[in-house]
Amino acid sequence: MKQHYKIATVVVAGITGTGSLGVSIAQAAPVQAPAVHGPAVPAGGPDFYAKGKVISHSRLAIRAKPTRNSTRYGWLLPGEIVDIKCWARGQSVQGNRRWYRLGISTPEWVAGKYIKIVKGKVEHC
Repeated sequence: MKQHYKIATVVVAGITGTGSLGVSIAQAAPVQAPAVHGPAVPAGGPDFYAKGKVISHSRLAIRAKPTRNSTRYGWLLPGEIVDIKCWARGQSVQGNRRWYRLGISTPEWVAGKYIKIVKGKVEHC
């Protein structure tokens, strides 16, 4: 009968975290998180893209393609700051053929004539 008692004590000791050394789980060395290398903000974060300011006097159309005839998705307001992903040549707007692709997942474009780059450098698409 004493044999069963000893086995039960060992099983209970293992379940509660005390092993043969008598060290509980709480007393064991803490597990450290893996080291993180690289920037704290992942790619595509708030500071990843260049910033542009809308310099038009009225709202600026957001287009599906770098043309004035393409589908309009919405508007930007004067003074608004936007993420700029890249630029491409498109339809001329008052002599300016540069269009900026907004830094979002879908291809949306605004006429470069009405955007002033205020931070970063914009690469060609």
